[in-house]
Amino acid sequence: MKTLLVNPLQPHLVSRKGRIYNRVWPPLSLANCAALLRAEHHDVAVLDANAYRMGASEAAAQARGYDAVFLSSAGLDRWQCPAIDLSPLLGIAGALRRASERMFLVGPHGTARPAEMLELVGADAVVRGEPEMTVLEICRGTPFRDTHGVTYRENGTPISTEDRKPFDLDTLPMPAFDLLPMDRYRYELLGNRFALFEGSRGCGARCMFCFKAMYGDTVRRKSPDKLIAEVDHVLATFGVRTAYFMDLEFTTSRRLVNELCDHLTKKNHRLKWTCQTRFDQVNAPLLKKMKKAGCSLIHFGVETGSDKVMKSLNKGISLDQIREGIKLVHAAGIQTACFFMFGFPGETLDDIRQSFEFAKELNPTYAAFHIAAPYPGTRFHDLVKDSLNKDELFTECYAGEIPRATLERLSRQAYFKFYTRPSYFLSRLLKGEFASLREQLRLFWNFIQS
Repeated sequence: MKTLLVNPLQPHLVSRKGRIYNRVWPPLSLANCAALLRAEHHDVAVLDANAYRMGASEAAAQARGYDAVFLSSAGLDRWQCPAIDLSPLLGIAGALRRASERMFLVGPHGTARPAEMLELVGADAVVRGEPEMTVLEICRGTPFRDTHGVTYRENGTPISTEDRKPFDLDTLPMPAFDLLPMDRYRYELLGNRFALFEGSRGCGARCMFCFKAMYGDTVRRKSPDKLIAEVDHVLATFGVRTAYFMDLEFTTSRRLVNELCDHLTKKNHRLKWTCQTRFDQVNAPLLKKMKKAGCSLIHFGVETGSDKVMKSLNKGISLDQIREGIKLVHAAGIQTACFFMFGFPGETLDDIRQSFEFAKELNPTYAAFHIAAPYPGTRFHDLVKDSLNKDELFTECYAGEIPRATLERLSRQAYFKFYTRPSYFLSRLLKGEFASLREQLRLFWNFIQS
């Protein structure tokens, strides 16, 4: 079967709805799918329309002649926090539907709302959950009714088969990086020649706002040898010099992190990289090792500076643990990106004020202030669904206690006040962080203008 895997264009750096950043990052899950298909001798290609800045009509022209087209609604880097704005996806879906014989949707949106997205996109079927093994079975010709993890129509009625069980990540072949335009990816906080890597899937935490339907309920890890082989291959083949390890809690697997860091240090790869984790999952010796191995930035979800709200989020971490953790990270010479959210159930204006004061106290290298989205499938959504607009598949925010306009204003104000502090500018300049400060100010300006 001749198969095309498509990553759609996100035309704006910041989504007009939901206001999240849309970076040009590798569609790693599609590279996994392509590798599996190629291992069974399928004719497969990946079209990263986002990297090529390719609109719907041009992408559709590229799709002609393929037996099947799989359209991704969000890459692996967005499985946890997918875009709310569906307009770019729907635009390319309509064009692909007219250009190809069979079209399928993969990604978090169809996983959260399978029947609705099946109808809205006009797909032959929706792939729910992690796509790799399901895409492989469809391309093998397995009937939908015998394929786990799909939603399709039968006599006009949506039918959902049994959920697919999570698979062993070590069974995946090397991602098909060669089918991606590796020279087009970048992360402005790190630089160009950028790649994504994945050492694990899933998260053991039970945060009430977090969408984890793409991962399943388990935490699965690649063997260190497998991840290291992928890193070595990409660095040697494509000249990659910056990377993001996209695990939800990277440092919870001490063996994986230790062996990876030891390897990077021994080989002197000079890879500049980042990861995501929790402040209660780092310590001084580990951070020292990570820094030596090239870790220059760590992402942390702080969410709130209110003790009351923090307890309601079920994050299992205290404000004091966050305070201690960020001191350790900064002492190790590693930059921090901290993410805060407004608009949780029961949150007050004073709670939001506490969050902003906490952000100033922590003084991370980068801070982001977003409105929390009640994504279907989360406990957050279950708590507030009766107050949401029933006509919206994916609601931008919960405005039960605080009006939406107020939340938007407070989010913009938080950005403006955080980044225009003289002490912030001075601290960055004294550290010689001129280039990254310029990039951060560009992001800040795009966000407040969106």
